[in-house]
Amino acid sequence: MFRIFLIIILIANTAFSQKLKETPQSKYYNFCRSDLSKIERIPQFPFFPTEELCSIKKCFRSISYKEINEVIYNRLIEIAQKNYSDGILLYLLEGDGSAEEADKKNKKTNNNKFIYVSIDDFINSEEISKGKDLYNNETKKLMNKI
Repeated sequence: MFRIFLIIILIANTAFSQKLKETPQSKYYNFCRSDLSKIERIPQFPFFPTEELCSIKKCFRSISYKEINEVIYNRLIEIAQKNYSDGILLYLLEGDGSAEEADKKNKKTNNNKFIYVSIDDFINSEEISKGKDLYNNETKKLMNKI
């Protein structure tokens, strides 16, 4: 009897559970590009997994030491270039309330060229701001070449 009850609960949970809707933010924040250049190991941090730096999320979540950050900043510029060449124009936002701000702006995408992505909704850090600015400035620079 208990098994039948457990099976019914599991089926009901699966049937009625909410499926998270993929937003433009989550899609592009988590998107792992497979066409990026290979990054050599960082001599000071030989066990740092440079091969995992394939998405905006993984880059920003890995910001830490100066030597690692320099590799990440170069990777963010490369991701901006690849996204631009694929016609993906992202504008990164950070800071308190940036996720909600990005959602609001993305609802008005008909009038905008950019897809807004919040990279950080709670931590204010110079290193994160620098990475965001490098990405956004590279995208703007490429747009102005047209």
